Amino acid sequence: MTRRLITLLEHGGMGKCSFSFNNLLLRSPLRYTMMERRFLYKLAEAIKIRYEKMGLKVRENWDSLVFNMTDKDLAMVGGNTNVVRTYKTIRSLAQKSIIQYHQNNEKQLVVDYFHWIDAFRWNTSTNDYTVRVSPELYEYVINLTKSFTVLNLHTAILLESKYSQKFYEICSLYSGDFRFIDPSTPHEVYKKRVIKMSVDAFRFTFGISELCDPRTGEVIEKEKYQRFKTMVEKVVLTAQKELYELYQIHKCNVWFDFEVPDRYGRGRNGSPKSLRFYIYSREHPKSKDSSLDRPWQEGDVPLWPYEEKSKKAEPAKKEIKQTDWLQLDTDYQRDLIRQLLNSYFDTDEAAYYLQKIDNEQQRSRDTYSQVIQVLYEKQKQPKFDKGTKRYKQKCIRDFVFAINLKEYGWSIEPYQP
Repeated sequence: MTRRLITLLEHGGMGKCSFSFNNLLLRSPLRYTMMERRFLYKLAEAIKIRYEKMGLKVRENWDSLVFNMTDKDLAMVGGNTNVVRTYKTIRSLAQKSIIQYHQNNEKQLVVDYFHWIDAFRWNTSTNDYTVRVSPELYEYVINLTKSFTVLNLHTAILLESKYSQKFYEICSLYSGDFRFIDPSTPHEVYKKRVIKMSVDAFRFTFGISELCDPRTGEVIEKEKYQRFKTMVEKVVLTAQKELYELYQIHKCNVWFDFEVPDRYGRGRNGSPKSLRFYIYSREHPKSKDSSLDRPWQEGDVPLWPYEEKSKKAEPAKKEIKQTDWLQLDTDYQRDLIRQLLNSYFDTDEAAYYLQKIDNEQQRSRDTYSQVIQVLYEKQKQPKFDKGTKRYKQKCIRDFVFAINLKEYGWSIEPYQP
């Protein structure tokens, strides 16, 4: 059972029909209820509207970020007949802690606990509400956010399951030209919009793994749906059904298919070790044949995650130079590095190296491409390719990051637990 430190960051903005949502939230674990997430969508919208007007780029201005609300505003979140339910939702958010981790100037790990809602007041005479957003969000939401994904607010509010909300966020994030890179199958090229996720990572992402206090070890949230079959029924199929039904009536522009790839083996208890998700949208449907543009059914052609290989003779492989990596989008470069780090190291060590690389990227715009290049050069070495996971970890720690990067004028000290 995995116990991990988590980061819950949320931010957003609003146009007439859609709003920008921080990719960090989309990749963070699901630890909110469906109603809490609905309210955070609306709060993200309100923050975006006031972002320029209140000068929220300046840290001090967040101290007065207060929203006045009425029952009409609450009804927009939960419906006219559920105002009290929405009231309870806001009250619970004011009591729920966000856990955030960062390094201080002395490079010491600091654990922060704060709230989205710093204060919540109800005037019993006027029946008005006042919500004050925590100024602590400034540092995490503004300074640490660079990439955004557009979600449709109307769709997000419609969803009746928190698992559907999370899947909708993930589908929106990866519905474009995203291509998954799998270090375990370097000779296979994944199709665009196909994601492979380990069951452990899936459980963590969807908030059904055990959550513990990092200092005391106290269990904050218990593990849910321990049986793989139950997890699929309660989480995956529930979300797939809701998103696809909304897609059919044109109230949602994305949905997903999934499969359990047996080729990756099973865990000690016989449960599958990974899942694959296929993301579809109006722009990239599953099939041009409307009768096949639906969830996979028994008897259908098996889902296939890889690009079809060309039957033509392949040209001689060329040596990939560092300049080739410069042509990739920086967000894609960072996501590729994140995937590679997570494939070799545990969560804490991967986060350590990613933070160091992010810090260097702020000083040099070519940092991500440099890291990809030295990792690529190490991966193509036969001894590394055939080595154990522990051997590969040592190579990356002691050589790739500590020595090979010096070719570009910088390096990373090996991780110390």
